[in-house]
Amino acid sequence: MKTAAKQERLSRARSRGEGAFTMVEIAICIAIVAFALVAIIGVMPTGLQAQKENREDTLVNQDGQLWVDAIRAGAQGLDYLTNHVDVILRVRESAAGARTNAFTYGAGFRSGRDIVGLLTVPMFVNGPGETNYALAFVRSIAGTAADLEGGTNAMGFTYRLKVVLAPMLTAAATQTNFQEAALSPEWRLARSNNFVRARQTEANFHELRVALQWPVYTMGGRLHVGRNRRVFRTLCPGMVVATNGTAAAELYFIRPLQFMANR
Repeated sequence: MKTAAKQERLSRARSRGEGAFTMVEIAICIAIVAFALVAIIGVMPTGLQAQKENREDTLVNQDGQLWVDAIRAGAQGLDYLTNHVDVILRVRESAAGARTNAFTYGAGFRSGRDIVGLLTVPMFVNGPGETNYALAFVRSIAGTAADLEGGTNAMGFTYRLKVVLAPMLTAAATQTNFQEAALSPEWRLARSNNFVRARQTEANFHELRVALQWPVYTMGGRLHVGRNRRVFRTLCPGMVVATNGTAAAELYFIRPLQFMANR
């Protein structure tokens, strides 16, 4: 009786189209799902890399503009910069080679004023025979709370900052040389006027170049910098003044509202 009842139920199920998946059908479904997962996992690294690059671009753009505004205005405050700047290097290059002076918190700078003053070093401090610029290793100012942690093992986004403050050149050397013996009095007067104007322009207008380079990483016990680079340029009106600060070097500041009458 039980066998007859079971066969009757099976016959009724077949008549209604009821049934289960076979092993072949299950295997095909698993293969389709596995193929889709492999494709999704393969795209994930690309998406994560794009997200990382977009984040870095955002941080670099915000930080770069902040540094440009701070240096161009000769900022005296911004003491929170001490939480982000690990070390500042002043580099002086000449025919005799390069010389670098390093400054860290408590041993060169203690405030945002010191940081801005150390970075705003004119290209020609002792004449055109040498060039000067400043480097700094900075943890992102516009980043997350993790970026506030100090030390070389901090997990925040870090970049190298390079600041070059060059005088604005408006005339070639041939246009300002008024001491040639073959010049007529008219040409000598014109070139001497060009010389005076060029000197005035060099003293009161500077080209500021702020370059951010990343990533910064440690290899073999030394810091290395990657190839990603972004440069910000602007023209800074006003004279550059030198002043003594708490740092162990002379500080320089741009005074946007002060101009040198003669030089």
